[in-house]
Amino acid sequence: MEKIIFQEEQKGNQAWLTIVLIISLFSVITPFAYGIYSQEVLQKPFGNNPASTGTLIAIGLTAVIIIGTANLLLVRMRLKIKVTNEALWICFPPLKRWKKITPEMIHHYEIRTYNAHREFGGHGLKRTRKSGASYTIGGNVGLQLYFVGGKKFLIGTQKKQALEYAMRKLMTGESQDGL
Repeated sequence: MEKIIFQEEQKGNQAWLTIVLIISLFSVITPFAYGIYSQEVLQKPFGNNPASTGTLIAIGLTAVIIIGTANLLLVRMRLKIKVTNEALWICFPPLKRWKKITPEMIHHYEIRTYNAHREFGGHGLKRTRKSGASYTIGGNVGLQLYFVGGKKFLIGTQKKQALEYAMRKLMTGESQDGL
């Protein structure tokens, strides 16, 4: 049975995501609501080539659904890291499922400071030729994995010392109790 040595869940800055959600929804709803109001209440065509009220409603609802879904995905994003005595597990729901990384896959690792924008083009799920892949939510400290095949993978963390301890235990084959 796998023992959990380390566990971390990071969430994005929810305040700015909420503001983005509200602004984007209002910026989509406002012109369509005004167009419907103009055509139905004021009895004036909306625009130079006016669409029917039904078309305005359909396009407006479609835009709200698309923007709402994108914002919901942003708000629900998490970075989950778990180190057991057998493997490193990483998950980025709702976009990615749990990924298992065993010690045999890892050539070496290090905890390091990184610049998300310079190295990966920002936080999130990123991949570049030079820097490899990264899963980050925020901050500038991460677990850099160097795989046996030469690929690199960076995982952001807010608990660098605890993750470093857990990785040392995983890579040396020691259990949490030292048995």
